[in-house]
Amino acid sequence: MKVRIADAEIDFDKMTVRDGDAVRKLTRQPLGILRVLVDAGGDVVTKDQLVDKVWDGRIVTEATLSTAIKEARRAVGDTGTAQRIIKTVHGVGFQLALDIDDAPTRTRSAMPCLLVLPFRNTSRAPDVDYVCDGLTDEIITSLSCFRGLSVLSRTTSDVIQAAKLDPATIHSRYDVNFVVEGSVRMTPERIRVSVQLMSTENGTVVVTEQFDRDATVASVFDVQDQIAQMCAGRLAGPHGPVAQATAETAHRQVQHSSWQMFRLVADFRRFYRTYDPVLHAELRAAFPSALERDPQSASGWAAYAVLLLEEHRYHVNERAGVDALSLATSAAEQAVQADNRNAFAQVALAMCRLFAMDVPGFDAAADKALQLNPGNSDVLSEIGHCYAFLGRENDAIRLLDRAMEISPEHPGWYHFAKTWRYARLDMFEAALVEVQKVPMPGFYWYHAHLIWLHSALGHHDKAAAEVVALRAVFPEFEHRVHEELGMWDANADLAASALTHWRAAGLVISEPSAAALD
Repeated sequence: MKVRIADAEIDFDKMTVRDGDAVRKLTRQPLGILRVLVDAGGDVVTKDQLVDKVWDGRIVTEATLSTAIKEARRAVGDTGTAQRIIKTVHGVGFQLALDIDDAPTRTRSAMPCLLVLPFRNTSRAPDVDYVCDGLTDEIITSLSCFRGLSVLSRTTSDVIQAAKLDPATIHSRYDVNFVVEGSVRMTPERIRVSVQLMSTENGTVVVTEQFDRDATVASVFDVQDQIAQMCAGRLAGPHGPVAQATAETAHRQVQHSSWQMFRLVADFRRFYRTYDPVLHAELRAAFPSALERDPQSASGWAAYAVLLLEEHRYHVNERAGVDALSLATSAAEQAVQADNRNAFAQVALAMCRLFAMDVPGFDAAADKALQLNPGNSDVLSEIGHCYAFLGRENDAIRLLDRAMEISPEHPGWYHFAKTWRYARLDMFEAALVEVQKVPMPGFYWYHAHLIWLHSALGHHDKAAAEVVALRAVFPEFEHRVHEELGMWDANADLAASALTHWRAAGLVISEPSAAALD
């Protein structure tokens, strides 16, 4: 991302500042201060916010902060005396001292930009104005948690609303790709929030959503937070309309090298929905060279880590003699190093640590991911699924249910944890219904679950048909089943039930070797 501040052009990706023909490097702290101030769009940024975002909350002395502010000012041709560009708001913090019309202009970026317009009050009660304001702010905050997009500040939103700009002007003047707008209607018992996402490129409505909740004066703030998180998750989540629309744009812009990494990450999201082995192989081959050119792409490293992890845990395009888990862990560590506030980077690291049986390391990364973005369905579902492996059934189902609520279009494995709960209670009919809610033909664990449950219910012909399907997609399952169950230590009762019914259905499974037991 590049921005122009007064006479200086800041390149946040290359960590440089250009003034005329002179180009020099910036260190991380002053660059981070400039990024936070730019993202604030003229809003005041407190010292605590700077410390949290630039120094990740570490203890910072006033002298250190003062030195970094001085360097940031020097980068844009300002001084502490003049304060022409970076203004000190005494006792509070700092802000960019530029009128909104003179705000830094964006260069075209692969990263989609969203504008959340102030929500309208369609009730007669003036008190609902406060709910509209709060909901607008909370949606902006929730969307800001998604590292793959940018969101304009509330100050900019208010200015655009007051100017009554049309979509084409918003797109050209602010480089906004999507506008979120909506309305709130309240009664003493209910709150209804209507939301729509509009493309500024053609003015069409991409998606509409409506949320109805019970709401009293005492609970309205909790309801407001829930709706904001769900709204942001559905719009900006990995399976939502923003991701899909920007992926299409990325493919149209593939001739520009700046879009390559974004295109690869968008294609990774498509793989994540389809588990297409051909696409997996193409992406696994393409990411290393792309990451050499763009080594600071946390999303790129995280996507590559998960591709390698899928090779390890689900044998997708498995290569003999390759330690895919170690490679995946290394890539996940690179992702976190590039941006430790990228929630999916933390998820990738958490999963790698779990498969390496490092439970404390998993917990640390998982907790960080959930703190960073509790409204991202991939964060919730992957951590929830890991919790299921660890036997933390209630936490697993809570996160996965939330992920399904946020992302109604989701992969079938979101239902595995609840399937296991029903099987544990010998409710095999309910387990079968649950696992078939989103079929995953071609995924060997889906067929293995169907064999287990059909056999337990006495559906011998159906179990036998699934045995054929399983052997077709993963011929080595019977020989490697104990290796497959290595993650099920906390669910030994389920493993025993599955083994019994797999054998009853005709799978030839030997007793575990001493090595497998170790």
